[in-house]
Amino acid sequence: MAARDIMPFKSPLGGTYEVRVAGMTASEVFDVGEPVAIVDGGTLTEPPDDATQWILTDGEDGGTSVGIACYGPGTGGVNTNPKTNAAYTTNDEIAYWPASQGTLFITQNVFAAGAGSASAPLVTDIGERYQISYGTTDPIGWGVEKTAGVIGVDVQAVVVDVLDSQKAPIRVSGNAGVFVVFEINATLAAA
Repeated sequence: MAARDIMPFKSPLGGTYEVRVAGMTASEVFDVGEPVAIVDGGTLTEPPDDATQWILTDGEDGGTSVGIACYGPGTGGVNTNPKTNAAYTTNDEIAYWPASQGTLFITQNVFAAGAGSASAPLVTDIGERYQISYGTTDPIGWGVEKTAGVIGVDVQAVVVDVLDSQKAPIRVSGNAGVFVVFEINATLAAA
């Protein structure tokens, strides 16, 4: 895992920083910028860091209560709860940016199909619904995998824009893509 893999993003296209709070599941280890989901106990947990995509069943009720951690009991050096000034314990509050609310997120972790290697984002990625996966080689961490996301199965990254190293849209600058801006969609299949 790596801190700040996926972060909220504001741009001229929009974006918001709505924050929600849930208690922490026992023995969790995750950093700011990593996916989280509400499980049946009503607490927040991270999907497995196992080179597979983030799926709806990683959370409660088909996974619609998901988001990105604002902070948490991670290995990134911040293991103390700012509210208690002590180590995180079960049910301590964890803030997260919720998915499916129109919030824009940004990452530079973009993977080829299978989440095995890096893949440069292209202007043709705009509008695509991809999987959000944990890459274990190059780069390591959570990001957007260029494999079509399946509604009702996957938590999806809906690509809104591709930015260059200066965070300018590549459709304007003509430079190589570095960052992907996306919405997280956690939609159940039609009944």
